[in-house]
Amino acid sequence: MIRFSVYATVMLLTACSSSAPTIQYYLLPEVQPAFTAEAQKRLVLEPVQVASFLNTNALIYQQSEVELNPTRLHQWAEPLDQQLTRSLVAQLSKLRPDYQIASEASSASDLRLTVQVSQFQISSTGQVLISARMHLLNGAELKQQSFSLSLPLPDDGYAVAVQTLGQGWHQLAQQISENL
Repeated sequence: MIRFSVYATVMLLTACSSSAPTIQYYLLPEVQPAFTAEAQKRLVLEPVQVASFLNTNALIYQQSEVELNPTRLHQWAEPLDQQLTRSLVAQLSKLRPDYQIASEASSASDLRLTVQVSQFQISSTGQVLISARMHLLNGAELKQQSFSLSLPLPDDGYAVAVQTLGQGWHQLAQQISENL
């Protein structure tokens, strides 16, 4: 009986001291927006749309060409579509000071930009994959363009992957600004 109580006490103390894996939360790197009073044109940026499988708090890990897995312990700290929209507004305001970036139209002559993200994930091949499509509208569609990036991960780890996803999003924002 004494053996059992010593064993039970040891097991109880071991159970209390072992810690469950903790969830890690990530945000894309912040970009500070540039504000200028000299903007000649107004660009209305609609909220960035993400594919339904990306519309989760989990980072997505692509096992193979057809297999996608949400991570359990590596999560976005806020919805991905909101982070991508905020980052794109900040980056476009820096890259295109000739445009006033807005979230609502004020006149029929305002240009409208929609961006749909179909890939924003980490690949088992050591890459981050980003694909998106933009539509530039002024009443009727003026332009549409698809973008696709595959960037190598410089090191292991989810924090590095999120940094690389942020760099890729910045590159995509540059490509979008060149197409305005």
